[in-house]
Amino acid sequence: MKEKSSDPHPLSDLEYDWITLIQNKAQALMAYDQYIKDAEKADSAECAAFLRKVHDADKAHLAEAKRHLVAVLQGKMGATNTR
Repeated sequence: MKEKSSDPHPLSDLEYDWITLIQNKAQALMAYDQYIKDAEKADSAECAAFLRKVHDADKAHLAEAKRHLVAVLQGKMGATNTR
């Protein structure tokens, strides 16, 4: 979305995208916790192990995304156009 002087959104598209990605990853991590419990309850060690692997990868992605968001908010990455 291009910058508009009448646009009331205080976030750039890039800022909004990182915030949305972080929210989605955080929600996914909570869901994976439940999926792991379900796999353990079903005595499926293989499924639980895979879900832990997915959880750990998303957790690492979340940490990296947070670093990118901070850099974007500090003006070190991306343009500063607003939504």
